[in-house]
Amino acid sequence: MTTARADRLGYVAMKVEDLDRSVDFWTNVVQLEVSDREGDRVYLRGGMQHHWIVLEATDGEPGLARLGVEVASRDELDAIERRLADAGVAVESGDGLASDYVDRFVRFDDPAGNPIELYHDMVTMAVPPKPVNVELWDVQHVVLGQTDVKAAEEFYAGLLGMRVSDRMGRRVTFMHFRNGWHHGIGLGATGRAGLNHICFQPPDLDNTMRARARVRHAKIPITRDLLKHGPSGSVGFYCQGPDTVVEFSFGARRFGEDEAFKPRLLPTDRATGDVYQAGLGDGELDILRQLERQPTAAG
Repeated sequence: MTTARADRLGYVAMKVEDLDRSVDFWTNVVQLEVSDREGDRVYLRGGMQHHWIVLEATDGEPGLARLGVEVASRDELDAIERRLADAGVAVESGDGLASDYVDRFVRFDDPAGNPIELYHDMVTMAVPPKPVNVELWDVQHVVLGQTDVKAAEEFYAGLLGMRVSDRMGRRVTFMHFRNGWHHGIGLGATGRAGLNHICFQPPDLDNTMRARARVRHAKIPITRDLLKHGPSGSVGFYCQGPDTVVEFSFGARRFGEDEAFKPRLLPTDRATGDVYQAGLGDGELDILRQLERQPTAAG
């Protein structure tokens, strides 16, 4: 019998201070399309799924409202819910069709307090999004702050069925879902919960460079320019959006479901974060310095 496990990263919901400013960024810079707007909540999509991003206006602390993870079947979702309950994890489950456009959900917090939702069967839109000049295949991964990376790694592997792809010392663990992208979730040793960044996957260099041109035209700060990651092999750049850092990158390694591999223990040096910088001298990775800054706080 196949072990129940999470299938893919589905969406990211964020609490935001200025809803109109955030919607402008996600629609005009990232080029997502509004699928629904209900009061102080806006759903945005980049494909046929109802949403990749959810924005919720707040007068309180902005930050991560929920990380949505898709499970391929109802049976697997039920099995993971039982596994969580047996491990003593407090869960909330129910029908989310009327309120959140998913057939059924299971919600809980990870060991650091990041709010997670597993769901089965999101609403599919009847027509594709309007044409854009930057194609995005998917919302590919996030990096979440953790108080204890090892404990988080064991949680995501043991209860959600994720697999470790690589580790950067004891500071970052990259884990993949069934869909195989090198990491659907990265776990960073920040000392607190929170969303560090979201990565979208264009199909190629041309789309990545068009995304970069849109970012520059909008005068959005580019926080890390064109680079190639050592762990995943992806090429891209990062920019500072109003709600979180956004990465656009293509070419990440993808694991087969039955592929035999051994996670690597990689050094935390400059070349691991950007292989193009190999030989340019020692120094802590930019990504580690970024992870140690306060991430977007979990709600």
